[in-house]
Amino acid sequence: MDILFRTMKEEDTEQVLSLFSKLQLESAGVSFTEIIDKVEFEAKKNEKGCFFYVAVKDYQIISVFRGRQGEGNKSHSALLTIAVDPNYRGKHLAKNFTEYCLTDLKNYGVSIARAYVYSDNKPSINALLSAGFTISGCVHQHHKNEKTGDFVDDVIFHKVL
Repeated sequence: MDILFRTMKEEDTEQVLSLFSKLQLESAGVSFTEIIDKVEFEAKKNEKGCFFYVAVKDYQIISVFRGRQGEGNKSHSALLTIAVDPNYRGKHLAKNFTEYCLTDLKNYGVSIARAYVYSDNKPSINALLSAGFTISGCVHQHHKNEKTGDFVDDVIFHKVL
């Protein structure tokens, strides 16, 4: 599978928003996919310490990664979010893309990456573990899954770069 990982460009915005809309339809629990407005997305993209990357196959964006670097005495860390097109899940894309992005984030002084993942999101948990992340803790009963009625924890991961 020939996939190009790169820093997000201005002209990627429409495809990224399209991917976010697709993920919303399946109720994906990815924090930044609730953005559907171009103006709001541009504001998020231009926030200080936000780094966006895309994975591209055949000129189509199939995944988006955001690293949000901390400020001041927290600038050594970054909080990660990744969204993957449903058609490309289960192909180790998230693991490989995350590793690419972390390598670049190191160039900006990031020495530890963190991610929060819902405990019922097994594919994301597996991707982070395979990329060398460690479970640091959890936010117990973070929210209630409306479909199942079960409480879902927010699992906290970290990786020293």
